[in-house]
Amino acid sequence: MRIAQLCFQRYPSPVHVGGGDVRHWQDLRSLSALGHDVHVLACDPANELTDRAQQVAAGIHTLRSQRLPKWNPRSWIARGFNPETLALALPDILRLRTQARAVLDELQPDLIWAEEASTALLCLDRGPIVHSHLDFMFKLRPVRRLSYGKWLRRSDALTPRALRKLEVDLCRRVAFNMCASQSEADYLLERGIQARYLPVVGETTPKPDFDDLSAGRLFLFGNPNTAMRAARHNLRTEIWPIIEQNGLDLDWHQLGKKPRPGADPSWPWVEDHFIVHGYVPDLDGLLRPGDASIMPYPFDTGGRAKFAVSAGYGVVNIAYEETFRCASEFTHGESCLAANSPEHFVELLRQFCGDSKLRRRLAEGSRHVYERHHTMEAQLPLYESILRAAM
Repeated sequence: MRIAQLCFQRYPSPVHVGGGDVRHWQDLRSLSALGHDVHVLACDPANELTDRAQQVAAGIHTLRSQRLPKWNPRSWIARGFNPETLALALPDILRLRTQARAVLDELQPDLIWAEEASTALLCLDRGPIVHSHLDFMFKLRPVRRLSYGKWLRRSDALTPRALRKLEVDLCRRVAFNMCASQSEADYLLERGIQARYLPVVGETTPKPDFDDLSAGRLFLFGNPNTAMRAARHNLRTEIWPIIEQNGLDLDWHQLGKKPRPGADPSWPWVEDHFIVHGYVPDLDGLLRPGDASIMPYPFDTGGRAKFAVSAGYGVVNIAYEETFRCASEFTHGESCLAANSPEHFVELLRQFCGDSKLRRRLAEGSRHVYERHHTMEAQLPLYESILRAAM
């Protein structure tokens, strides 16, 4: 089958700096492994095109937004509104849809694989579409407002109600939705919309040595985004005071790209209380079974790619129950720890760090979930079923 994979602002790449990168590469690798010819259409990619991507893809087409003179009214609109919601409200304002349709008319693909809503809107009338869904913007924007406050300077191009209607209607118009979140797949299924949950995974991680058990290091793991900003704020303001009241001496580490200077008021606090590793391209030499990935994010928005990455190394995910709503494959007390309050979160940290047998059992349970759900090999049959449903 000839498949056109549409990507927004990224080439699919084995070099990952976030969950979206992982998903783009996962989709390209999986569809190619099933024997399909995948032609990539990358809209305004900001990353480098790798030799590996060119080897895996049947072809790569780079589309660039039209450069407009400053006096053009479309230029004023593009500069004045939030780019995320503008791409949904006016997908052809910079002529990306016009370009995408021209390439699709030439390729004549059997199916279109659209990464996220912004690319699905470029090709709605060009054949069956699988929408590879990461986040609902209508759920994420309110969290972003809470986390960023006055830092959100550009207005949205859609009201909250209009944004929700657009995103749900889009999911209804495509042939199938592959969701990075179980709860968001359920949300669509409840409305009679075809959807399936498929977690975001990377290349398969070799099985770790569980005899090399960590003493219980706690990693705040993730790149600068809304979820990590909210998680750092919750840790600093809700959880940390309880840790100090209980006199717990825990081994805290930060892992992931640092935010821009001044972009996150919680970051100086992280630098004062954590061992800061920053972005580490190869995690093999850092993470050990029995480490923990801490995600105090009290919201249910999209999927958490770090859950799968951590599980591959036997690292135990510790988060709120609400955070785990996106990942039904994890079970509290068997493969993760899920807190129902900040006080419970601190108690789980105390138990985890103080009990080596618990750490090992959870680490092995986490890796078991990884092998069953989070390898590309395990997911290939699910990709086949999604293709059949879409066609």
